Amino acid sequence: MTTRRVLIALLIIGLALRLLYGLSLDPSAPYADAGGDSGWYLLNGYALVYGDLPDGSTDVSRLAPPPVYLVILGVAQGLFAPETAVIVVRGLQALLSTALIYFLYRLARLISRSQRAALIAGAITALSPALIIESGGIFSETVYLCFTAAGLWLYGETLRVGNQRAWLIGAGVLLGLATLTRAPLLLFPVGLAIHLVLVYGWRDGLRRSVLLLASYALIVSTWTVYNLERWDRFVIAGEGFAAFLFIGADGWDSPEAVDERLGVVDDADRQTQFLDAAATSITADPFAYARRRLSELGESVLQPHNTVVLGGASLRTLIVEWISADRSLTGLISIAQSDAFAPKLALYVVHFATIILGVIGMVRMRSRWRFSLPLIGLIAYVLLLHLLLLALPRYIFPTVIAWYPLAGCAFAKVNSIHVEASEGKRRSLSSV
Repeated sequence: MTTRRVLIALLIIGLALRLLYGLSLDPSAPYADAGGDSGWYLLNGYALVYGDLPDGSTDVSRLAPPPVYLVILGVAQGLFAPETAVIVVRGLQALLSTALIYFLYRLARLISRSQRAALIAGAITALSPALIIESGGIFSETVYLCFTAAGLWLYGETLRVGNQRAWLIGAGVLLGLATLTRAPLLLFPVGLAIHLVLVYGWRDGLRRSVLLLASYALIVSTWTVYNLERWDRFVIAGEGFAAFLFIGADGWDSPEAVDERLGVVDDADRQTQFLDAAATSITADPFAYARRRLSELGESVLQPHNTVVLGGASLRTLIVEWISADRSLTGLISIAQSDAFAPKLALYVVHFATIILGVIGMVRMRSRWRFSLPLIGLIAYVLLLHLLLLALPRYIFPTVIAWYPLAGCAFAKVNSIHVEASEGKRRSLSSV
């Protein structure tokens, strides 16, 4: 079977799995979860597009997250009945998650120059239980992952073909849309600008960096301009940094408890209060803060995303209890009979296997650093960011954009890996 046919098969399988899962879910459930993230997204998405609700349950002039996903939800709810809107959004997310299979396939191929590595990366993405589950949730991750991966792919293509200004601008636009979907990506393109200087040198690298950052800033600034014009409010992408810094320093239990600890007096000056409270908490016991941050980040990296969605007792907790107190065959069988054991086990296997294979892929692709470094940089950026801010498995999950292609590269043929090293003697950096 040709590579093209295998890729098409992976895309069809990936789309079918995502549609089967998403359409099996209750479309009314997100509305019933009024106090959860899904209900909040739906309510405020509608309000952002059509205006605040008359009952006072929304105030879009103070939205913390960026607007792209909210606009998608608002438009869908305006065009369709509530439950139909959720079905439409889940269908759209299934398509975007399927597109992600293609983008990560292309990234693995760019890095390794190996069809086998690229197809393995595509297969991991297509069959990833975390991505399948994510595509059915009313959360912004699927849209964010798609935009980010598409931007990184276009960026990588500019490195391969050389002087392609339109593609570099396109990469900036896509990364801008990703940032307007989830704000934590905000400073990552600065790292790509540094990467361009490393690859092309100061003169050519700076020129390309300006082009990338200008197109990126133009897209991100649209939300800033809109907020200034409509509400006289200055915001760049989102407004959650101060809150996540405080929660990362002081811990999280509930919004009400956080407000009580913070001692909120003036909602208009809330961000300053968060920063002051975070500084007070950190300076009171820096060592306790460092332990908290390292522990929370480590747990978030080791815990696969979306196990909580499956419900039931924690598989990790059950195994730890079995190792420490039971160790019997009967106890092991009872774990295997626990709620959602098979899908949870699949989440753990894929999670740890891709991290291990991804590290192997990094090492094997060291001669192709021009192409692999942006993905390694994305992993480092997310980890460093959440070393400072609140860390949850959901926030670390976007690193799969890097882990899956790098895991595929672990299977690249040796002669493919060293192609660039030999070709580098025959061509200049400007044609990389």
